[in-house]
Amino acid sequence: MAANLIGTTGNWGIPQDEDGVLITDLGFSYSNQEKMVLDKGGEITGLSLYQEQIEAKISGLVKKDSPFAGKLGASLALANAIPTHLNTSGGTTVITQIERSLNNEDFEKIDITAKHYPFVTTGG
Repeated sequence: MAANLIGTTGNWGIPQDEDGVLITDLGFSYSNQEKMVLDKGGEITGLSLYQEQIEAKISGLVKKDSPFAGKLGASLALANAIPTHLNTSGGTTVITQIERSLNNEDFEKIDITAKHYPFVTTGG
């Protein structure tokens, strides 16, 4: 049953499942490199922020029909939009880690980690 939201609320749940995964958790972590300019006394007088990237973490259950089949190093097309906290749009999301787990009294689980590089394009 879908959630019945009453009153002033925030966004609820995950908008859609990803290909081959019934999502239970989805997160995006934004980061960049930084280089500080210090004066002769060691005080910060300037700052450069560069190499923006987003790490996406997806956790869920492997679908029985059409299970997740992505490979390490392959690009990942996300069904859920990456929130726009970077200064640019576009780029490529690359799978960096896949973990699958089995249990004798549970469903097959999967955890996928991918990094989104906003200035990297697929193709040549």
